[in-house]
Amino acid sequence: MLARLIGFVLTTTVIFAAPYLLWCDPLGANMPKDAELTELFRSHHDAFEKLASMGTEDTNTTAYLNLETLNEEPLTDGRQALSPARRSEYKQLIASIRPDLAVMIDWYRITFSYWRGGDWLPIGRSWMKGIAYLPHGYERVGTRVPNLDKVPPADGIYLVPIEPKWYIIYLQLD
Repeated sequence: MLARLIGFVLTTTVIFAAPYLLWCDPLGANMPKDAELTELFRSHHDAFEKLASMGTEDTNTTAYLNLETLNEEPLTDGRQALSPARRSEYKQLIASIRPDLAVMIDWYRITFSYWRGGDWLPIGRSWMKGIAYLPHGYERVGTRVPNLDKVPPADGIYLVPIEPKWYIIYLQLD
C-alpha cells in the first residue's frame, strides 16, 4: 500500500513538474544561434559601440544595468551616481537593441546578456549567452571556440570572435 502511494506521488509530481522544467529550459533548447547574435550585433552596431564606451567609462561606478534597474526607486548599486542624462542615454540605447537586454560591466568585459537562465534554481547550472566587448583581449576572460550553437559540455566562459574586441559569449556555471 505504501509503495503504491509513493508511486502515485512520484508520478503526479513528474507530470505536474515537467511543464515547469521545460519552461526553465535547463538544457538550452531555445538558445539563440551564433548567426542570430551576430546579426543583432551588426544591425545595432552603433548602439553596442556606444554602450561599450559608456560602460568602460562607468566601470568603477556600476556593474549591472537593464531597463528595470535604471528605473528603480531608489537607485542602488552605483546607479545613483549616474546623472539623469546618463541613465536616460543608457535606457534609450538598451531599449533600441532589446528591452530585455542586461548590461554587465567589469574591468575585463562588458557583457550584453541576450539569453540567460538557471539563476533562480537551487540546483543545476546557471548560463548566459550574449555579446561581449573585451577591451583587454580574450585571454583572461575565456576560451575561444569556433562556434557556440550547441551548449558546451563543461562549465566555463566560451568566446566566438565577431570582430576585434567583440565576441559572442557563453558562460556556464554549476
